[in-house]
Amino acid sequence: MKATKIDWCDCTVNPVVGCPNSCEYCYGRVLNDRFHFVPDWDKPEFFPDRLGQFEGVTTRAKSIFIDSMSDIGCWNYEWFKATMDASQGNLKHNYIALTKRPERLLKMRNKYAFDIGKTLKNTFLGATVTSGVLLNEAYYLMDFLSIEPLLGPLNPDALYELLRQSYIKVLIVGAETGRRAGKVIPERKWVDDIVCAADRYGTPIFMKGSLRALMGDDFRQDRLPWEVK
Repeated sequence: MKATKIDWCDCTVNPVVGCPNSCEYCYGRVLNDRFHFVPDWDKPEFFPDRLGQFEGVTTRAKSIFIDSMSDIGCWNYEWFKATMDASQGNLKHNYIALTKRPERLLKMRNKYAFDIGKTLKNTFLGATVTSGVLLNEAYYLMDFLSIEPLLGPLNPDALYELLRQSYIKVLIVGAETGRRAGKVIPERKWVDDIVCAADRYGTPIFMKGSLRALMGDDFRQDRLPWEVK
């Protein structure tokens, strides 16, 4: 269990490392190129021993990001099941995961619930959106959206309709970080449009620190559904 600078969780545990999505802004690939966690970043590997970290060394509840070095939607079902079994056995913590493949993640979640006969407690599954809004069933069934990095404008009316009809509990918004050539600097209007849609429906919005300078006095971090005291 590693403390993190990600401002919407307490720490990370990565039972899977590697991702085939080939995002040009991927910080995980950069870290892997430097430290060689896995031989081939495009071929994720499972490290089941890390699941023991959910038990932790402290009784204090934590919010744990479980795929900061992978995409849970790209996992094998066996990896997903083992990770969910471990998390459901340690419910003092909250668990957060993100994917760019929500359709596949939903299939794994539904299969898990069917096989085990129970719902996932203390677990929040989100989808990453970087521009536009993908209005399909998988996104409607996510717990939250991570609009990071914000690479272009989102249609506020389409986003409002998504929020109105979905289970989404919070929007996380952040700018691209790092030193990538061609890094996208978001426009203020892109963020304002997202805030407008969120406020219109009453959905909490959490801005990452990367937007603090851009937003000035309008920077905000509403309470997260997995926030622990």
